[in-house]
Amino acid sequence: MRRFLLAFIGIGLLLYGIVYLPPVRAQIIEPFTESLTAVAGGLIALLGGQVWVHGNVLSVPGFSVRILDLCNGVEATLLLWTAMLAFPAPWRHRLVGLLVGWSAVQALNMARIISLVYLGVWKPAWFYWVHWYVWDALILMDVLLVFLLWLRRLPLGAARPLPHARAG
Repeated sequence: MRRFLLAFIGIGLLLYGIVYLPPVRAQIIEPFTESLTAVAGGLIALLGGQVWVHGNVLSVPGFSVRILDLCNGVEATLLLWTAMLAFPAPWRHRLVGLLVGWSAVQALNMARIISLVYLGVWKPAWFYWVHWYVWDALILMDVLLVFLLWLRRLPLGAARPLPHARAG
């Protein structure tokens, strides 16, 4: 457990440190966030909604949102990836977990973005509470659930056994 905890802290600091480097933000995170906004706009349009997308701003008649950090799913994905990379598992299992985990977090986050846009139109007084409390909790539960399901799919004997405490 100590090894996992130390690896979790080290990997987490490394991943979050990399993501917050200005060149990474400018070259990867900002374009990713704008792409995420465009996909959300495309889905709204596909479902018959009237929508405008400009950069990371998503607008429907009566409401606009700007997709920012903590709303793009990057931090939640990094939390999941940190746990998967820190856990002693075969690399193939880790890589599949990273990809499936990213997909799961982004799928739920897309539902979050679209639902919040429409909540902002229909019940604007609820927007901030649902955005900061309900959806944040759901995204974190998604991360935990995906990690637990990933652990459950871990091949038997794949994780290194924990050393037994010695007597005497």
